[in-house]
Amino acid sequence: MPAKVFKNPHLLSFIEKNHDGIIVVNKQGVVLFVNLAASRLLNCGRKEFCGKPFGFPLPGDKVVEINLPGKSKEIVIAQMQQMSIEWQGLRAYALFIHDISELKKTEMLRAAIDERRRIDGIKNEFISNVSHELRTPLTSVREGISQILEGFLGKTSVKQKEFLKICLEDIDRLSRIIDGLLDISRIESGKIILKKETLDVVELARGVISSFSFKIKAKGLKLIEDFPRGKSEIYVDRDRIIEVFTNLLGNAIKFTEKGSISVRIKNKAKQIECSVADTGRGIAKKDLPRAFIRFQQFGRVFGPGEKGTGLGLSIAKSIIELHKGHIRVESKLNKGTKFTFTLFRYTSRELFKQYITDSVREAVRNDEPLSIFIFYIENFAAVKKEFDTKKIAVVMDKLYEIVGGHLRRQADLAVKDDQTILLVLPVTKNEYIDSIQVRLSQALSEYLAKEGLDKIIKIGYKTAGFPRDGSSAEVLFDKIKSGIS
Repeated sequence: MPAKVFKNPHLLSFIEKNHDGIIVVNKQGVVLFVNLAASRLLNCGRKEFCGKPFGFPLPGDKVVEINLPGKSKEIVIAQMQQMSIEWQGLRAYALFIHDISELKKTEMLRAAIDERRRIDGIKNEFISNVSHELRTPLTSVREGISQILEGFLGKTSVKQKEFLKICLEDIDRLSRIIDGLLDISRIESGKIILKKETLDVVELARGVISSFSFKIKAKGLKLIEDFPRGKSEIYVDRDRIIEVFTNLLGNAIKFTEKGSISVRIKNKAKQIECSVADTGRGIAKKDLPRAFIRFQQFGRVFGPGEKGTGLGLSIAKSIIELHKGHIRVESKLNKGTKFTFTLFRYTSRELFKQYITDSVREAVRNDEPLSIFIFYIENFAAVKKEFDTKKIAVVMDKLYEIVGGHLRRQADLAVKDDQTILLVLPVTKNEYIDSIQVRLSQALSEYLAKEGLDKIIKIGYKTAGFPRDGSSAEVLFDKIKSGIS
């Protein structure tokens, strides 16, 4: 019987142009036909392949995987399945070969990533557990040595005191290593929750500098401060940004023997830029790409003196990135180093939205209610024509004082700008929203009436509650946004 496959030119064209490899073999497994795709998969010319044994067992009814020798010694992974056909009047088999190399690579990569995550999880859990277990005995050991050093347990000689001081220094260093490991573990496992607040970064930086003033003077270094006038407010986790400044300033002092330490803060349109620079030993150009990698220390000098753990910069980078900021380093060997980090500057409206977003996230996480209030000068354009900026500011300060007087818990929050006051009350049941709003609106109206301002200034309000009005920050913000637009 003539071969059916050749009687249909369209079918032959389909086989020849198919992206999958198609090979026809007889019952003995000798190759009768190879399409172009199969020739490419097998990395062999069709004439060279035809008339020779296929070289792989026929799969029968199963779909099997085979490894084919690809170009440049690469292995091509393919799926092969078999179908009975007639070829030139004889019974034969069509073998369909589909390249799944990329799919396999993706699966292997995904499996490798999952395995890496699993191992990292075990490692972080181990580090966290061990660090916690070390803290208690270490505290006891330090307290015991301190008491001996202070003479509470009897007199000690000068030589004994020297050794005891060395022991205390090493215990403190070990404590810093443990704290660093715990920080890294929490950051990598996503367990760090930022407790953000609006604060003056200049005031914060000055506080950190003050804690290092003795060390700076002891080394004879010049301190240069370059800060903008007035406040430079940002919305950050106070303790974490203090940790960043502490790490950067501590490193600058540690690796600078002479010259100066500079701390600068610049206000930019959308960001606040903070930098800590020194005139110390610097970092070689080849080492700069590894500056923020854990346990990296460059040009470490062995012998007496304070040593680092190699964790500070990695922790600083993670903290800045958690705040959606960026940190970079510039350095020249033996000429000094400069670390610069930038933090986003919110407009008052962006800040209000961020407060609401963070508060809702916390409420959802803890499955607790949340009540939100917006009080605003409804006719602000008309008020600006009647009063100057200073007068409006005085009125807003008093209104803010009245609203802020309703704060009861540490987590309660009240913030304002030139025309709006936001009040956020976590754990406050939504059923109390209306009564709180009425009470506060009445207090604000009474103040305006007392000052003879009630005919000029009109106060509007908006309220929203979780879960009453929605379960996401976007939904709740939409409900009150007309009050802060």
